[in-house]
Amino acid sequence: MKNASSGLRKLIALAISLITLTLLGGCDVNTRMSTFDTKGPVAETQYELFMITVWVSTFIFVLVGAFYLVAMFKFREKKNDTRPLPTQGHGNPLVEIGLIGASILLLVIIAVPTLRAIWYTHDIPFSEESQLGEWYQGDGLAAAEEDNVLTIRVNGYQWWWAFDYPQLGISTANEMVIPAGKVIRLELRSKDVIHSFWLPRIAGKVDLIPGRTNQMWIQAGDSFEAWQEKNNATGTDEELRAAYAQYLQDEIHNYYYGQCAEYCGDSHARMLFRSTVVGDDEFADWVSDIKQGHTTPNGMSWDDWYSTLNDSPETLSDDINQGLNLFMTRGKCATCHAVNGNPRALGVAGPNLTKVASRLSMAAGWLNHRAEDGSVDEAQQYENFFKWIKETDVVKPGNRMWKANGGGIGELDELLTDDEIRKISLYLQTLK
Repeated sequence: MKNASSGLRKLIALAISLITLTLLGGCDVNTRMSTFDTKGPVAETQYELFMITVWVSTFIFVLVGAFYLVAMFKFREKKNDTRPLPTQGHGNPLVEIGLIGASILLLVIIAVPTLRAIWYTHDIPFSEESQLGEWYQGDGLAAAEEDNVLTIRVNGYQWWWAFDYPQLGISTANEMVIPAGKVIRLELRSKDVIHSFWLPRIAGKVDLIPGRTNQMWIQAGDSFEAWQEKNNATGTDEELRAAYAQYLQDEIHNYYYGQCAEYCGDSHARMLFRSTVVGDDEFADWVSDIKQGHTTPNGMSWDDWYSTLNDSPETLSDDINQGLNLFMTRGKCATCHAVNGNPRALGVAGPNLTKVASRLSMAAGWLNHRAEDGSVDEAQQYENFFKWIKETDVVKPGNRMWKANGGGIGELDELLTDDEIRKISLYLQTLK
């Protein structure tokens, strides 16, 4: 019976090992949130530090495991074994001091690059090419900011993100746009509980703590000098600049996925965000579009549109105008949301909806409508808008858009009808 029990245990252990190897075989290190596919110097530094730790840990595992196996097989007790116990090493100064010294050496091997990485990722590096005055050609930049790098204020809410660009006078939500190859300073703040900003392919995690401003810096892609050094690139300045621009275009310009990495309540797992990395000109165009905001659906001035709504509402009977009317009135959307250009949509409690139809996701990245070619899938976008307005509490349990101390859409005296939601969704799709 004893031999049978031992054989069963070995069989179970072998089965578990085979299942584990099978599962590991399905792992992919090149997923869209992989920390192994780095696209910036901060993420690259953290990856290199991780690999040093992995190799040191592997060395310890192999060495200790080898001694363990040798001891287990060489000195295991056998049937009718009359051999004396092997010589014990306990109390041997040479062995014990040697083990202590080896442990200290291994810790130093990890500690030195750890400290270097902490200093490197903490201090924002000076980069002349990252100064706003060197690359930003758009409007609205004060002369006092020309020598500074781009600053983005990241505010975490339950459960969405606000991204403010104070030097440029714009705000957006849930999808952050940044220029490639530039050092960017992030100011991290929370408006309620502790959150954690994590954009894994570009930088590691930093917490957002109520009542405190943390900071970090990120950079999508290498700087021109770092790219030259890594690739031993030679040629005229014009040739090198063209090759560097091609590198950014081919390898760095992309749509990156991020999320909150600190449990923060019911919908923590659905507190995602996105970051689009673009070229300098495209970034300036995006800023200009945000600043310009939106006009009325039929091109009237906002004052005329509101006057017409009061005096001749029948002339605004199409679905888009009715959707705008519902957005401003019965739906109470403008109470919490801002839409640049609309003088009466000035809410600050919810995400800024300027250019929301140009974003590739909504509900803080939880509902995606990004097509395979990187464009907006408008049919899916409409479905997402409709689903979000109709079932906010289902899509994100605990969401304050549904329950807001009497001001949420789930607390209206009469809930929005499907037709009203359809019209609001159609209006939101015009905000491009």
